Amino acid sequence: MTILTMDDFTDKQGDAFQMLVDDATTLDLTLTRIKEEKSSNYPGQARAPFSLFFDGTKDVHCPQRIYRLRHASGWEVEIFLVPVGRNQDGIYTYQAVFN
Repeated sequence: MTILTMDDFTDKQGDAFQMLVDDATTLDLTLTRIKEEKSSNYPGQARAPFSLFFDGTKDVHCPQRIYRLRHASGWEVEIFLVPVGRNQDGIYTYQAVFN
């Protein structure tokens, strides 16, 4: 398994992704924010912790689970996404945390 780091996503901030919900359904997401988290160094630490925030589609809510995300470049990754809020326009925000 590849250890993802913040650098894997930095050049993709603001970009569109497709979230594969099931075999026939995708949801458009935008990587809106990358946040470096507080780090407490410990033996064996593989990466500095960070969070990703994606904005979804209006009034479409997906439950927390592992989703495959596809970037326009063809790069794909599976990450655990959690819905963490909805703005006044009905757009859900999803967060992925990497420790």
